[in-house]
Amino acid sequence: MREQMGLGPIDPIDPVAICSEFDIVLLKLSELGCDARAFLGRDQSAFSAVTVPRGATTAIVHNDSHHPLRQRSNICHELAHCFLGHKGTPPLTEEGARARDGGVEAEANFLGGCLLISNEAALNIVSQGLVSVAKQLYGVSQPMLDYRLRVSGAHTIHARRVGAGSRNRAGATS
Repeated sequence: MREQMGLGPIDPIDPVAICSEFDIVLLKLSELGCDARAFLGRDQSAFSAVTVPRGATTAIVHNDSHHPLRQRSNICHELAHCFLGHKGTPPLTEEGARARDGGVEAEANFLGGCLLISNEAALNIVSQGLVSVAKQLYGVSQPMLDYRLRVSGAHTIHARRVGAGSRNRAGATS
């Protein structure tokens, strides 16, 4: 995806541009002209986004009342479903309960985070001392930044590289 978009491994992405490049229709929930209160809940935040087949194309409907950083994350989560080839399933069971496959959702959570901050970007953030500005650079929330730095192993990899470098320098001076 990054290559097709002309991006390097540490470049920030624009989820809206990705949707456009891959012919995925992006729809704001507020613009659908339907009563979505049942999905949104009392505080308007219960629904984040959903991927739906739309004829020969795919659409992502997202909750545009969420914070813009959350919207980016929601859209990337849905893009991950598309890129992973997950099949769309009805959102509710016949009994009216929410239908959810934990394994499929975990895959989309992981890849969605990787789209926002790749492993290479996470390591670059740590090694270049960009942690304090990374939220702005990559358009992510603090929890997403913390998650990607943790699951990418960026701090550990950087510490090992720095440690190996100092051991090599110490061995060269003895």
